Amino acid sequence: MVAAEAPSPPPSVQAGTPSSERPPVPGGVDAARRATLNAGTVALWEDWRRRFLTVDGRVLDTGNGGISHSEGQGYGMLLAARIGDRASFARIWSWTYTTLFVRDDGMMAWRYDPKATPPITDRNSASDGDILVAWALAEAGRRWSDPDYTDAAAGLAAAIRKTVIVEHGGRLMVLPGQEGFRRDAGLVVNPAYWVLPAFPVLAAVDADGAAVWTRLAGETPAVMAAVRFGDPSLPPEWVVADADGGFALPQDPDFAATFGYNAVRVPLYLAWAGVTDPALPIYADLDRLWPAGAGRGIDRPQVVTLPEGVVRERGRDAGFRAVAGLVACIVHDARLPDDVTAVDDTASYYAASLMLMVRMAAAERKPACL
Repeated sequence: MVAAEAPSPPPSVQAGTPSSERPPVPGGVDAARRATLNAGTVALWEDWRRRFLTVDGRVLDTGNGGISHSEGQGYGMLLAARIGDRASFARIWSWTYTTLFVRDDGMMAWRYDPKATPPITDRNSASDGDILVAWALAEAGRRWSDPDYTDAAAGLAAAIRKTVIVEHGGRLMVLPGQEGFRRDAGLVVNPAYWVLPAFPVLAAVDADGAAVWTRLAGETPAVMAAVRFGDPSLPPEWVVADADGGFALPQDPDFAATFGYNAVRVPLYLAWAGVTDPALPIYADLDRLWPAGAGRGIDRPQVVTLPEGVVRERGRDAGFRAVAGLVACIVHDARLPDDVTAVDDTASYYAASLMLMVRMAAAERKPACL
């Protein structure tokens, strides 16, 4: 395989300059964009930025010891671009570009631990992080008419397409990363790494690969319908894609056969992409798992063993609460409850990110639910 080039940084980012030596960049939603946003969304973003974004642009995963990773950088960039916080976007992209693009295939190393030496503790790629960053760059290029961001999006999208999107069993599959997911029995994939709302956007910037991204967007809803197990039928964290086109739960202890913190993103991405038919089984089954109207004080199933359906963990995680609210919005036309839309200073980085993305998905696809 020919090594891909890393995306080009904006002119203001000097590759090789340690992020800690750059002056802090102020952030905040610009006045014009603020006027078009729901005040609750702005408040959630300002809380997110205050608690999880460092002055040099690193996004802190507070649920995992303060490490950073490509997924978190992607969420930060996407949220900043969609909300209209240009300074924060530039700050996050600067750190991401100068720190994580250390591979020779044009994608990012996924894990950074400031307590380790060297801090890049896993150089493997993580496809969801790469897709999120590419999507965010494309959104930023469009919003701010910045060709540098658009070019960077196109370069990263092409690297993803050439490296981790593969034909298998008659479908296009998204490998979770470059290394470690090919097995004799098939491919190990993560349904939550199919970031469906990003695919049409990447088709528009990756001209040479537009047909691939368009096909992937078209096939993804059927894949998400097929990768559900148990009663109620839930998407797993990991699944084995067979060569004959079927799917099975993994038997490898390294890949949990559960619904949980990864898979909770599957209904979010479907809804954000406009797949919002309330009759779809995935929404009906999740509505059974999470009774509509259950508020902040209710323990919800959060980790469920598949296919047995045994609830391994119940809790009050704000991210699960937000996605449950989105499901109720789709199935029952219920407004998102106040405890989904209000700032929650106890929410982890991941939960707070899910809360913001649920609000964005609802605003775009089911605005009456806000």
